[in-house]
Amino acid sequence: MEQDHRLLTVPSEDGVPLLRARRSRPRIKLNLVGLMALLLLVQGYPLLLIVSSAFNVGDPQAIPPTEFGLSNFVQILDHLDWVWNSLLVAVGGTLLATAIGVLLAWIIHRTTVPGSSLLEILIAIPYPLGPLVGALSWSALGSPSSGLINKLFVAVTGFASPVIDITSLGGIIFVMAIFEAPVAVLMIGAAMQRMDPSLEECSAIFGGGRMRTALRVTLPLMLPAILSSALFLFTSMLGAFAIPAILGVASRFYVITTAIYVLFQGYPPNYPLAAALGLLLIAITAIAVWLYGRVLSGRSFTVVSGKNYRPRRVDMGAWTPLLFAIACLYIVIALILPLGVLLVASVQSGGEIRWDVSEWTLRNYHYVLIDFPTTRQAIVNSLMLGVGTGTIGTALAAAIAWAVHRHHGPGVRALEQVTMLPQAFPRLIFAFGFLWMLLSLPFPLYGTALSVLLVYVIVFLPLAYRSMAGVVVQIDRSMEEAAQMSGAAWWRMMRTVTLPLLRSGLLATWVLIFMVSIREVSASLFLAGPGIQVLGPAIFSFWDSGGLPRVSALAVVQAVIILVALLLVRWLTRQGGKIGGVQA
Repeated sequence: MEQDHRLLTVPSEDGVPLLRARRSRPRIKLNLVGLMALLLLVQGYPLLLIVSSAFNVGDPQAIPPTEFGLSNFVQILDHLDWVWNSLLVAVGGTLLATAIGVLLAWIIHRTTVPGSSLLEILIAIPYPLGPLVGALSWSALGSPSSGLINKLFVAVTGFASPVIDITSLGGIIFVMAIFEAPVAVLMIGAAMQRMDPSLEECSAIFGGGRMRTALRVTLPLMLPAILSSALFLFTSMLGAFAIPAILGVASRFYVITTAIYVLFQGYPPNYPLAAALGLLLIAITAIAVWLYGRVLSGRSFTVVSGKNYRPRRVDMGAWTPLLFAIACLYIVIALILPLGVLLVASVQSGGEIRWDVSEWTLRNYHYVLIDFPTTRQAIVNSLMLGVGTGTIGTALAAAIAWAVHRHHGPGVRALEQVTMLPQAFPRLIFAFGFLWMLLSLPFPLYGTALSVLLVYVIVFLPLAYRSMAGVVVQIDRSMEEAAQMSGAAWWRMMRTVTLPLLRSGLLATWVLIFMVSIREVSASLFLAGPGIQVLGPAIFSFWDSGGLPRVSALAVVQAVIILVALLLVRWLTRQGGKIGGVQA
C-alpha cells in the first residue's frame, strides 16, 4: 500500500504561506495484489485437488484424475459411524466446553471471587499446552485398566470395575472440552468486560437476585459471544485428531479425522475416500457457519453504551467459596493433574508408574534429548520452524493488518477475507490437500522443512492477523499523519512511528505463533517425513512405540517450551501490549 502525499502552499490571512498536506486516494500496489493472488493459489489449489480427488473413481493416485464419479461419497454410507462419532464428539464437546467457558468467564470477570487475575492466567494455560498433552496425560490417568485414578479407586473401595473410562465417547468429549474451554473463557470474558453494568443493576432494582440476574440478563446478552465461541469450538473439535486418535484407539473409536489418517496410511492408501470425507467435514463446517448467521440475524444484543462506565463485579456473598472452588477444580483437572502425571511418568525406570522416589530416574530425558536422534532432531526442527513461522507469519500479518485498517476499498477487504480463509478448513484436511499440491509440483518439496513451514504460515495466518489487527486499530492514525505532514516519506514514517508503536504487539504475536506451532500436530502429520521430524507428530508416533516414560519425557519437554513462551507473552502484555485486543 502507498499513498501519494504532496505539500501544497496555502496563503494565510497575513500573507505568510502555510503548508498543508494533501492526501490522494490510497492505491493498491501490485505487490499486495500479488500477495492476495499468492494466498488464493496456496489455499485454493489444495482445495481444488481435494475436490477432484473426492470425485476420482480411477487411479487413486492420479494427479489430476482422469475418471470421475460419485462412488466415493456412496462409500461413506458404509461408514456412517465415523460421521456420527464426529458429530457426537463435536456437539457434546462444544456444549460442555461452552458451559465451562460461560461459568468460568462469569466467575472471573463478573464476580468478586478472590484471586481472579491469577485464576485467569491458570485457566488459560491448558489451551496452549494442546490436546496432545491432554490426551497423553488423561490416558495415564483414566484408562480402564491402568489409569491411576482407577487404580486408586479399586485400591480404596475394593471394587473390580473402574470408576471412569477415558477411552469411551464420554471420556473423549470430557478431555476435549476441558482443553478447549479456555478459548470460550477468553471470548466470552472479553464480552462480559465490555458489558454496561447498568443492565444488571436494573434487574437488581426490580427485585432480581444475583443468580436470577445472571441467568435472565447477563447470559442472554452474551448470546453472540457464546455462539461465536461455540462455533469456533465446534469447527475445532470437528477437525480434532490427537485426542480421538490416542484415546479412541483401544476401543476402535473412529471419527472422520482418524479415519482419514487410517485411509492415508493404509496399503494401498485410499486417497479418494479420504478426500470425500474431508469435503464432508468442510460442508458440515459451512452449515454450522450458516446456522450461526441465521440465529443472530435481525436480533439486537447491544451491551456497550456510549457513556463512560466502570464494569462492576457482583458480590456473590455465600456463593463465593463455591465459585472459587469450581474455578480451582477446573485448574486441578485441566492443568495440575495432567502435568503432574506426565512429570511422574517421565521419571519412571519401568513401564508402570511407581511412587518409590528411589526408583525414579532422569534417563528418559537423556534419551529423548541426547541419545535418540529422531526426537533430538524433532526438538531442533520444531524450534527452527517455530522461529520461522513466528517471524514470517507476524511480518505478513502485520503488513496485512496495517493495509486493511489504514485504507478502504474492496481490494483490502478482499485481502482480509482471503487471509481468514484457512480458518474455515480443518487443519488435517488442509494439510492433506497441501500434500497433494506438493506431489503435483515439478520439483521435490515434500519431506522438507520448507513444506512444513509453508503450511504452518498459512494455517496460523488468521490467528496472527487477528492478533495484529487488534493492536493496529488501537493506534491513532493521527500520529502517522503528523509524520507525513512533516515531510517524512512512507518508509521513514513506518520506521520511526508505526513500528515502534507496534513493537509490543509484534513481539507478543510472534511468541503466540511460535507457541502454537510448537504444539501443532494435524497440520504437519502428513508433511513430516523421515527428512523432517517435528515435535507433534514425533510425540504421536513415539507414543505408539516408545513407552509411557519416554513419551511423557518428550511431552514434558514440549510443555516446558510452551510454558516458557506463555510466560514471555504475559511479560510482554504487562509491558502494555495486548494480543488480539483481549488481555492474554
